[in-house]
Amino acid sequence: MKHNKRSRTLLVLLMLSLAIPAAWALPANLSAEEMHMNAIVVDTHNDTMMKVVDETSWFPVIDLGSPAAAEFQLNLVKAREGGLKVAFYAAYTDYRTDAVFTTARTNSRSLALINALHWTAAQNSDTMMAASSLREIKQGLKADRHVAVASLEGMYQFVESNAMELLHQYYDLGVRMAGIVWNTPNSLGAGNHVANDAPDAGLTELGKKVIREMNRLGIIVDMSHMNEKTFFDTMAVVQAPVIASHSGVDGVRPHERNLSDAQLLALKENGGVVQINFWATTVADIGQVADIAKLVDHIDYVVQFIGVDHVGLGSDFDGAPMPVDLPNAAFLPGITAELVNRGYSQEDNEKILGGNSLRVFREVEAHAQKVTSPRGLGITILPDLQPGEIIQDKKPLLTASVIGHGGHFIETADYRVIVDGMVYEPEFDGTAGVLALQMPTELLGRGKAEESGNFHVVTFEGVNTHGIISRETVIFYVW
Repeated sequence: MKHNKRSRTLLVLLMLSLAIPAAWALPANLSAEEMHMNAIVVDTHNDTMMKVVDETSWFPVIDLGSPAAAEFQLNLVKAREGGLKVAFYAAYTDYRTDAVFTTARTNSRSLALINALHWTAAQNSDTMMAASSLREIKQGLKADRHVAVASLEGMYQFVESNAMELLHQYYDLGVRMAGIVWNTPNSLGAGNHVANDAPDAGLTELGKKVIREMNRLGIIVDMSHMNEKTFFDTMAVVQAPVIASHSGVDGVRPHERNLSDAQLLALKENGGVVQINFWATTVADIGQVADIAKLVDHIDYVVQFIGVDHVGLGSDFDGAPMPVDLPNAAFLPGITAELVNRGYSQEDNEKILGGNSLRVFREVEAHAQKVTSPRGLGITILPDLQPGEIIQDKKPLLTASVIGHGGHFIETADYRVIVDGMVYEPEFDGTAGVLALQMPTELLGRGKAEESGNFHVVTFEGVNTHGIISRETVIFYVW
């Protein structure tokens, strides 16, 4: 009997130990550096992909793992030196003011940066991986890889005619966080440069629909860059925790990009997190030195005002000037050293460094699992395009192979092809198992003028009589 009790006790202890994240099962009295390097450090915003792509073609040309990226604020060497384990890589765009076709050109820019992220991960498959779920993040951490998550900053390509389908396509491409605006307004809402009392200052009806669908899919809503009217309109709509991916707080440095006390209280009620921006301008007042100590003042303020469960890190690497003693990702351990000097415990540090961010990811994902439609039709769809493939035809024939289970049987389904958020009815040859769409109109190609677009996204989809979906989505380039 004693043996059985002891066995059960050991089993319970073993189960508890397996349930505790590795970073939370560390021995006590670690140094600040050891604490930092063993924590799961998460950065929810950087602009590094803008430096990876060529300025004109937007093709990826600089490998984050190569010496060519040495001057970047974030590269794979600096990420490892700084203990940065998970980073959200932003596909940033405002309206493309250089373009005649602004929606298409803006969409092209976002797709170019997401394409660059997947290209970067493929170039460095031994040390980096792109993740689109918490399970994949854990797999990457276990394999000691730098984990990259795709995000959108500024959804200026989303308009009434394409928004919902385009959102699904970006989800297919791995986007798991999206900020609907940058500083300027768009079809979804208003940014920091719009006064709160201006006409149409807040979230639009289309913006509300998009945010509800983001919750349904499992895409984190990013509150940074919203004006206050859009911020609070969004809070009235969201059904899952949110993140302000790179914002400071007015209580330390009043600035249009920083959050007010009222916004912080709303974040707490929502269960969300403000990720402190490293941008020197938002960290310290004009005339003051922006340094790690001042950055941690923002963290202190949030912790004291709404609690340690609601603050994290959102660097803005490669998109802004940094604090004097935090010039790049290799210097991230300095934040933990300052937190330890101020008396923060190991558990608190782990929450601030990344635990809070992953908690929001988990809760948004869990909410989506309750409402997302089932997937996994009894067919496999294989696009004939390779990711990033170049097509020298502005009215291309887009094709995919459809393979049934067992290699021959193809379940009855309704097929669609979606290009840049627009739905088309394709031809399907059941005998050959070929799904095909001849584009009826020209896609924006490279052309001779700088305003010409180039990157596009296509989805091949089948839906059976039970509503179960099979789909594959690919980015391609029209020359």
